[in-house]
Amino acid sequence: MSINRGCSVHGKNVGLHGDKTTSGAQCIAARPGMSVMGLLKLYIGDKTTPCPKCGEVGVIVDGDHRCSNSAAVAVDGAEIRCGCPQGSNVLIAPGTIPQLSEASGRMAPVAAPEPEQHAQAAKKPRPEPLPLPARIYTTQRIMDDYDAKDMHYGDLSEEVLKGRFGLTDVSAKVNPYTLTLFPSAPASPYGGFYPGSLTESAPVMVSREESARLMFDEFRKLAKLYSFHGPYKDIITGMINNLQDNHGAPYSSPLLDRALKEQILNDRSEQSSLLRIKKVISRYVNTEYSLYPLKDKEKFKDEIGNYSVLPKFDRQIDKTNGLVITVHDTWATHITLVSLQVSGNSYRATVHYRVQDHFGLDDDDILNPVYREARIFRIWFVLQRYVKYGYKPFITEMNATVDISGSLGE
Repeated sequence: MSINRGCSVHGKNVGLHGDKTTSGAQCIAARPGMSVMGLLKLYIGDKTTPCPKCGEVGVIVDGDHRCSNSAAVAVDGAEIRCGCPQGSNVLIAPGTIPQLSEASGRMAPVAAPEPEQHAQAAKKPRPEPLPLPARIYTTQRIMDDYDAKDMHYGDLSEEVLKGRFGLTDVSAKVNPYTLTLFPSAPASPYGGFYPGSLTESAPVMVSREESARLMFDEFRKLAKLYSFHGPYKDIITGMINNLQDNHGAPYSSPLLDRALKEQILNDRSEQSSLLRIKKVISRYVNTEYSLYPLKDKEKFKDEIGNYSVLPKFDRQIDKTNGLVITVHDTWATHITLVSLQVSGNSYRATVHYRVQDHFGLDDDDILNPVYREARIFRIWFVLQRYVKYGYKPFITEMNATVDISGSLGE
């Protein structure tokens, strides 16, 4: 015969020792004290007998945190983590339980240590921990990639620039091909001179170095259209100066590091890479030994690679605060789990992001009509790619370290 379980939390039946899972395993209550009809209640962290489907001992990883007794009580439908696909094995807590006979009732106190005996029998060897710090995610595109298409320089002739890319009207100050100055006249940043603005006069020639200096000054002035407010507005000037120095050395800035950290922490979308890291830690930490198993390292790569968008600057405000013109999207990202401390049902961790981008233009950039229409990009492309200038693009590097914390089984 069966009797009503008579124990629920917020409309869900509380799990009891001996309840089964959808895979057919039995749950083992290991926390003494609270019982119903002689059966101990189940809580997060309690285990199961080996799963009939995958052969691994399961662990209850979620429950109702509104209960007391220092842990969340497991209720009907609580997820069981084993070797089966995530979400496929859950606790079954039916509305009734088998009625205990008088004899079995008298035996119940004697059987009380049984869960502990089962737990000892089910205890698995300590898994090999993930050595820290550990790089948990790496993009396919590599760091320090000087062979990337946007890192080419001094490789295009005047004929190619004019014929293939249509770059005849480049600077409003000087003709980069003939090295002749244009008469002083009002000019549009998106096109040529205004009609009727030119006067006939003998052309004035300048040196190659002077023509480059004039175009770099124009480059800096036009950049203010994309970078005129906020703490990051002057970064673009420093990066243009770095390009003009023509040594190709990597560029870094505390302001860029700050911008990266703000982007990571302020991204509260479901595609946040930091959110995905927290989910993996919460789901796969071994609660029995308070460690992250080495065998589950690839879970980070799968979760970040398949379900997150890596940090980049594409908000509306970034179009005018200097971050779109300086970085926008990124080239390569490395994410490192620096440290992890597990205490009971909670954890604290430190995560480091290393991100690189390239301050350079490739063919596709200038073939995009949106970019080609803007004089700033025509100047930039010619300064970088024209064989008679060949200013070296460079790698922009950003670093950010963030601290996270949370509960296991969330």
